[in-house]
Amino acid sequence: MVDNINPNSQFHPYQPMSDTPAAERPKSLDALGKVREYARTKPGVVLGGLAALAIGIGLLRRRS
Repeated sequence: MVDNINPNSQFHPYQPMSDTPAAERPKSLDALGKVREYARTKPGVVLGGLAALAIGIGLLRRRS
């Protein structure tokens, strides 16, 4: 079979057999799950960010 479709097109006429339809996908809070997974894999980065945030808020409160 020859594929005559433009390869730069972002849409393709078929879906892979392993693709799950959107209606059957589990509806969850993906953003929250991604944040939790990131925090599990890189706890130092998350704690450092929280510390920087707390320091920044403390500095802003002193100037007021």
